[in-house]
Parts: sequence; C-alpha cells; structure tokens
Amino acid sequence: MEELKRPPTLVEAAADSIREAIYRGDYRPGQPLRENELSQSLNISRGTVREALRLLKNENGLIDSIPYQGAFVARLTPAKVKEIYTLRALLESYAVRIAIENGAYTDDDLVELKELVSELGELRTSRDYIEDIKADMEFHHMISERCNHKLLLGVLNNLQSQILIFILNTKLYQQVGSATGMEPRTCLRRVSMPVVEQNPLKIAQELLAFSY
Repeated sequence: MEELKRPPTLVEAAADSIREAIYRGDYRPGQPLRENELSQSLNISRGTVREALRLLKNENGLIDSIPYQGAFVARLTPAKVKEIYTLRALLESYAVRIAIENGAYTDDDLVELKELVSELGELRTSRDYIEDIKADMEFHHMISERCNHKLLLGVLNNLQSQILIFILNTKLYQQVGSATGMEPRTCLRRVSMPVVEQNPLKIAQELLAFSY
C-alpha cells in the first residue's frame, strides 16, 4: 500500500498560487503584493494571505516585507545578481565535481543534457521565454542534483529561486548571452561538454565565464 501524501494546507496552496503568479511575471520586482487584492482574487481571508506571504519571505527570498508598508516582490540589484550568479557557478562546479568523482552520471543523464541544450535552441527560435527559462533551470538542476549533497543542493535551490524571478521579470536571460558574447544555448553547450567529458576543472571555468 502506498503512503498517502499530505494535501497542502490553505496557506501552502495560497503561497503556491502567489509564487506561480510571480514566476509568470504577473508581478514585477518592487511591485506591492496587497493583501486585500490577493484575498479577493484567491477567495481566501487576508489572514491566510498574510501567512502565505510570510511563508514565501522565509522560504526563498521572493518577498520583501517592509514595516508599515507591506509586502513587495523582491528587487535584486545588479551587484546582488552578480553575487548570485558567481556563487552559483562556484557551488555548481563543486556539485558536478562530487558527482563525477562518485561516478553518479549515467549514460541517460548525458543524453538528456544534450537534449536539453537542443531544446533550448528550439525554444529560443520560438521566443517562448517562459519555457526557455524553465529548460535553463532544469539544465542547471540536472548537472547538480547527482552530487547527492543535501545541504549544498538546498543552498543552490534557494539561489535558483532568486535567479528565476530576476530573469523572468527583467528578461535578463537575453542580456546574459550578449554580456558574455554568446547566446545562452552556446553557453550551456560549453558547460555541458565538460560534464560529458567528466572534466571538473573545465566545468568550473565555463560556469564562471558564464557568470561574468
């Protein structure tokens, strides 16, 4: 008999809805999240909305709370973004190193990495930037998760949430490619190749180059 999965509480369900709305770009960085508007649109009490916003603030930094002003979608400065990207590059390269040393990547994993890079190329052509970003995030998740280092993956997960909200709402995704002189698909291909080659040093170099 399979173990029953606990259904989300109303607060958790509300937090999920607000999170998805932010990820879709319905709310931009710095935009207020008004309890009365959210309670009406979600058909729940303001108290439940307040708890959901508090959950998001503690969970992954999507929400900033300012005393006497309320909750706002987190705003990231260029300096903060650079810190996040460079830290992710360092942590991801370490995660990949652990995975390689443990022989954790399967042949199927390496095939999937190549398929993700190809998928990103197709999504760029279709200009479906939401799916494009999702595929990008899946790529970074996949190269890291095989390390099986729970604390490290937890930190990376929190960084991913901040990266996703920033990219989605400001379309920095296109700017990253131009800043490095490469399209995102080219950047990810250059990261994926040393994973296939099982070369941790080269992975670290490519991830750091992509971050600057």
